[in-house]
Amino acid sequence: MRVALTGHRPQRLGLPEDVCDSAWDKLETWLMKELVKLHKESDELVGYCGMASGCDILFGYILSAVKNVESNIKLSCVLPCKSYNSSNKYYQEIKESADEWIELSDEFYKGCDNVRDQYMVDHCDVLIAIWDGNKSGGVWSTIRKAEKAGKKIIYCPKEILDND
Repeated sequence: MRVALTGHRPQRLGLPEDVCDSAWDKLETWLMKELVKLHKESDELVGYCGMASGCDILFGYILSAVKNVESNIKLSCVLPCKSYNSSNKYYQEIKESADEWIELSDEFYKGCDNVRDQYMVDHCDVLIAIWDGNKSGGVWSTIRKAEKAGKKIIYCPKEILDND
């Protein structure tokens, strides 16, 4: 089973930058449960991580930790360009844990995130969407790509995203 994730950056979700902050706990727990369910459906799970701040980094961080105890879990990091988001405090840890590291371009350019998102949709069986319901931005665009490609999409419930 090949699983990609699309999700918002921390600011859009009203969450702190550090995905290990307790404010991320509800989302992390939900994501772990979904990954366990998907893993039970298949002999191997490959997670495609886009390495953007927020949900992508959370996904990569979770897979980095889990793959240390589960040999049939793989992490594939797909970056729109070299050194994308390399200042993130978990970047190096995720990179060292990755089974595959793909840099789609040498340089950042307008639209390179969309190329990365299309690559992940093309290579996944299932897309996990951590989406606030607003029909704008990269997450919405990626959902539309996945719908067009006929991919299964698992949406994070709205109550998980509420920070009350």
